[in-house]
Amino acid sequence: MPEHFQSNSEKSVSPPHNTDGDLFVVGIGASAGGLSALEELFGNLSTVTGAAFVVIQHLAPDFKSLMKELLERCTTLPIYRVTEGMELKPNSVYLIPPGQNLALDKNVLRLEDRKKDKNQKHELNFPIDLFFTSLANNYGDRSIGIILSGSGSDGTKGLKAIHEAGGMTLVQDPATAEFDGMPSSAISTGTVDRVLSPREIAKSVDQCIVNPVNNAENNFGTKNKISSDDLKRIAQLLLDCEGFDFSQYRSSTISRRVNRRCLIHNTKSIDSYIDLLNDSETERNILCSDLLINVTYFFRDYPALENLAGNILPQIIEQSQPETELRFWITACSTGEEAYSLAILVDEALQNSSKNLGVKIFATDIDRTALDKASQGIYAASIARDVSSERLQKYFIVGDNCYQISRKIREMLIFSPHDLTKDAGFTRIDLITCRNILIYMKPNLQHQILRNLHFSLASKGVCF
Repeated sequence: MPEHFQSNSEKSVSPPHNTDGDLFVVGIGASAGGLSALEELFGNLSTVTGAAFVVIQHLAPDFKSLMKELLERCTTLPIYRVTEGMELKPNSVYLIPPGQNLALDKNVLRLEDRKKDKNQKHELNFPIDLFFTSLANNYGDRSIGIILSGSGSDGTKGLKAIHEAGGMTLVQDPATAEFDGMPSSAISTGTVDRVLSPREIAKSVDQCIVNPVNNAENNFGTKNKISSDDLKRIAQLLLDCEGFDFSQYRSSTISRRVNRRCLIHNTKSIDSYIDLLNDSETERNILCSDLLINVTYFFRDYPALENLAGNILPQIIEQSQPETELRFWITACSTGEEAYSLAILVDEALQNSSKNLGVKIFATDIDRTALDKASQGIYAASIARDVSSERLQKYFIVGDNCYQISRKIREMLIFSPHDLTKDAGFTRIDLITCRNILIYMKPNLQHQILRNLHFSLASKGVCF
């Protein structure tokens, strides 16, 4: 698989490549019922935003699409059917061709024929997820992901990747969609910035790209940076009102997330946004959720997990006494994908061992909403991109466009709220995972957390 087609199970979202100028790229995912939504969106979209728009649809390989001709009736933006190696240009629209997957490599569009999973009777393909993930990797906070009408869950994972990278996520209001499967699935992640009609999405895109933060009339300062005094005010407000302490988070992380919320509300000054935070519990909750960055995947960073499964877990099992209990702790577990991934790896490792060992896996997070989703163990069908067909069959129950973790695996885990920055929480732990969280924190808080983790480890325990 070429690198630009790697899924997030193989390649996690990384800082964006250097791209030419200040180009925004808007990825638009649409499926069943998407034509009218696309017509409404482009019919109300400004033609001078300076952004590039890439439309990803579900098209059968032998389908002759008339989307170019249909959209040309709604907009004067030039529209192109993508060919291999085509470069993105501002104020232009690009359409995925039938039978192809599409990804970005910096500002170049790459095509690849769709592949079939040999173990699946039907074509296993999530082209929206694939493009959105590459968009997040390449354009970071200058990426915008839009999900319109469609059935299924394609786009859900990719939208989460855009959210994690600091981009904007917009979804069609299910009430206005001919098919609400894709919008509803995306909304359920809690990582969607706004839920709007296609007409309102067009206005929001204009508002976000014609960046008020870069306008000389506001007092945000340069390069979207917010002053340290204003960041302290925001952190104190969130601590007083919501009980979340973000004072030791990196300033760049908070600045990006606050800036995005300012864009969404079209606030002209940081003082105006702080007033909004004071007045709106809803906005405070949204900002807290944004700063917690609840984005994760099954078998994330797979090479690291292969090392864990092939070397670390067998070692832990080997040094354990028979009839004892293995104890694991997944910190900042978010919505549970990493916790269940570890549980599956532990189960597989135990099957290869002759020892009779009990297992207890503690999975904790500060976000109770994320914990509620984790405890249910129900995920969109698009996880099939990250979980092998063998594991899906063995460890999951197929539902209506979803998968649920089997009872056997769910019973291995205990989900509970815990603030990693306050205390150790557990003791005598054989393996602790602490991944994709310390990067958002200042060094003093990083050291405090590492001390807590060290205290929790058993002799010869491992921190991953």
